[in-house]
Amino acid sequence: MKAKANEANKIYSMYDEEVQTTMKNIHRFLINKYKRIQNEWLASLSILADNFSIFYQCRDAIRNDGLMVTDRFGAAIKHPLIKVQVDAQIQIIKLLNEFGLTAKAAAKLNDDTNEEDEDNSPISNFI
Repeated sequence: MKAKANEANKIYSMYDEEVQTTMKNIHRFLINKYKRIQNEWLASLSILADNFSIFYQCRDAIRNDGLMVTDRFGAAIKHPLIKVQVDAQIQIIKLLNEFGLTAKAAAKLNDDTNEEDEDNSPISNFI
């Protein structure tokens, strides 16, 4: 079974507009690339949306508060949301790689197909 493009509106409706736009673009890209969104992908896409939401919320809070904040003792410290933002960013990259949505993942996929198409390996040249 497959999810349709217009189902992205329902799936991501609980997120703010920026996350919805990002996820609809990802959803559309996956449909164009794989011709469908399989139901088993929806959990990973939901996790990706959650992480984008966390990332954007942290980004906005850090922009508003600054990189340094004052702790309860009055000392300037690094904003605690920076670590949360970095953790969300790491998860986003992992999930984007899972779907082949990064330049590195796309290059790796292209390299794999090129190796099958071209017989330029050292072993092939030797034989």
